[in-house]
Amino acid sequence: MKHISIYIAFTFLSVFFWSCGSGGCNIVPNVTFQITVTQGSHPNLYKPGGWVYADGGVCGLIVYNDGGNVIAYDRCSTVNIQERNRVEVNGFEVVDSASGAKWLLLDGSPAHIAECHLKPYRVSKTGDFYKIYN
Repeated sequence: MKHISIYIAFTFLSVFFWSCGSGGCNIVPNVTFQITVTQGSHPNLYKPGGWVYADGGVCGLIVYNDGGNVIAYDRCSTVNIQERNRVEVNGFEVVDSASGAKWLLLDGSPAHIAECHLKPYRVSKTGDFYKIYN
């Protein structure tokens, strides 16, 4: 029984340290905010494939219409977070010009250099309004 407890403890600690090592993700800080996006203020967002920059989050937001849902990401690069580099949309990618890192606009997943997804935010729809919040 003692050997099983040691094995479980060793496994837990190994997983813990491995996930926090060089392969672990940097975390964009949590900030509390809530914004409302309307068709009048952001008409490009209301068509499939459309996107807009908006206020909110740590470095601003990218709000994207994937054709079925509207999703929102923080514009803070997940590479060297302490530098607060602001990412920009370039076609179907999101690019951090400081580090050269890239993410896919469709789901915020890393495409080049970056190891971590862009930080997503909650989006809810009421009528013709989108509420984005953390």
